[in-house]
Amino acid sequence: MAFIDVIESMKKRGSVLGVLKKLGYPLIDAKWYLQRTLTRTCPVCRSAAPFERVHGYGRTFLKCRSCSHIWAHDYSRMRALIGMGMSTCGGEAESGGDTEMFLARFCQKQFGSKSILLYGTGPTRAFRVLLNEGSDIFGCDVSADVIQLRQNEFGSERFFHIDQLADRKFDVIIATEVVEHLFDPISEMKTIVQHLNEGGVFCGSTGMSQDGGVDEGSNRYMSPRGHVTYWSEQSLGTAFQRIGLSLVSFVLGCDFASARIFFGAQDEAAAATLIAIKLDLNGEAMFQLPELAD
Repeated sequence: MAFIDVIESMKKRGSVLGVLKKLGYPLIDAKWYLQRTLTRTCPVCRSAAPFERVHGYGRTFLKCRSCSHIWAHDYSRMRALIGMGMSTCGGEAESGGDTEMFLARFCQKQFGSKSILLYGTGPTRAFRVLLNEGSDIFGCDVSADVIQLRQNEFGSERFFHIDQLADRKFDVIIATEVVEHLFDPISEMKTIVQHLNEGGVFCGSTGMSQDGGVDEGSNRYMSPRGHVTYWSEQSLGTAFQRIGLSLVSFVLGCDFASARIFFGAQDEAAAATLIAIKLDLNGEAMFQLPELAD
């Protein structure tokens, strides 16, 4: 029986917190679960239940009927706060990071961006490569070993824990393969956007549901348990609207067919530039832009 089904059956008998603790879920996860399921509101648009249940990869998800947001409750929030450590999408430290580098160069070219934060970057090669190119690049993560690795070489002013952003602000914040890990997306993305300079851009990559479900054959984007949020064009657009951004998304062009590059623009001029580029691409992957090839 799926985790959410266990809880639904136990609600009628009371003491849900006790059940969650017996199942091995930390108290912070239990409280978060109760807030999001017993009160029955969508974490993006805050509309009330009933929600649709969708299934895939042995997991049970909830789907909001109003904004199409899809999310799961089968992964520990405490575990997510520890981070992924030295693993990366490329498989090991100093690998991967192609999307981050692409987006940094794109924003420098199109918007004249200067200061750039790689948010939740892990140990990919993007931070080192962009810094060596002369970019005013900064990085943050939640994994203690990643932070220690970078600070040993570059210092705490260039790389730091996500909770140590303090009053720092940036022209661009790049979060590739991060927003699918957000348990409370509106609150967490509001915090990110607070660190943008006026007219700044929030961008990154994530999977977006193409058919309203999660089990999309060979795509398997929502197979990893740590992916607790599956966005769509509609739900991410709703989230961005709530935090004062305009969404423009592009086909990424990688192994995951559902992967998309997203931009959250604060001003109309930036949004218009992005829309014009999207029209020129006419559905082609954004990596097809030849002038920004690595």
